[in-house]
Amino acid sequence: MDGDYLLRVQNLTKYFSVNTGVFAQIFSAGSDHVKAVDGISFDVRKGETLGIVGESGCGKSTAGLTILQLLSPTAGDVIFNGESIVDLPSRRKRLLRKNLQMILQNPYSSLNPRMRIRDILAEPLNNFESNKREQQAHRIAELLDYVGLTWAHSERFPHELSGGQRQRIGIARALALQPKLIVADEPVSALDVSVQSQILNLLLKLKEQFGLTYLFISHDLAVVRYISDRIAVMYLGQIIELGLPDSIYREPLHPYTRALISAIPEPDPHYQRERIVLSGGVPSPINPPSGCRFHTRCPIAVKRCSQEAPTLRLVAPDRQVMCHLIQ
Repeated sequence: MDGDYLLRVQNLTKYFSVNTGVFAQIFSAGSDHVKAVDGISFDVRKGETLGIVGESGCGKSTAGLTILQLLSPTAGDVIFNGESIVDLPSRRKRLLRKNLQMILQNPYSSLNPRMRIRDILAEPLNNFESNKREQQAHRIAELLDYVGLTWAHSERFPHELSGGQRQRIGIARALALQPKLIVADEPVSALDVSVQSQILNLLLKLKEQFGLTYLFISHDLAVVRYISDRIAVMYLGQIIELGLPDSIYREPLHPYTRALISAIPEPDPHYQRERIVLSGGVPSPINPPSGCRFHTRCPIAVKRCSQEAPTLRLVAPDRQVMCHLIQ
């Protein structure tokens, strides 16, 4: 039922125009497009964490920004809480921002170095909530407590905090307006491994505490498996497999997913896993291969793969895959 879903993404597409050649730059003629996101569709249930994983350049971060309407989609629709948000008037879209927030990747560059922490956390409150100083101070103290920090941290500048503390501030800022959906774009990739686990556990605790829904973007397969209720695997702008974490990790179906799983380091030195090494490089998103986009690197590709584009289809309960050869 639609009421069970907070977010529905339907054939979402985002192309970036790229002028090629000196004459095209001068006369704005003959442009190609980077097909960063090319027709992805998925649903996210209320209170769910959907992990989006893939190698650098696959389009996962662009997908997150387009879903939040920080980038305008080329085509497709984004339905949030039963309402299409793609063509909303600017005033209506501004009010929607309260419910759609983002945790950025780099805690060093995502905080204004000239602002104290209290002012960083007050900024969203100034834009949408009461401007009374007493109310703001109470709310800021609440937010700091939620993320495991104290009021003393509010007097500091970002450079006076550690990387983990800065990311906690980024999380507190995302919580300030009590959102329903948070897009976390590589929120732990810039942190030490020991700090990563702390931030992941904090995100899980906040999810239970406030009934949050996450879209969690990462290239780290182990991190995505730990925090996600379902996982979508992206390759060259498309979702090529979607399912439950344990199912995907124990029995990956798509050849690309199999290669990704085989590359995960195993802590047991006596455990032998067959490593799948893909040939060739990732094709250009400006001119992706015909048919299946993975066929140029796929070890099991057949002639049909280069001629006919597969669709993401259901092959088992809670399991979708984009491959002609998987039944």
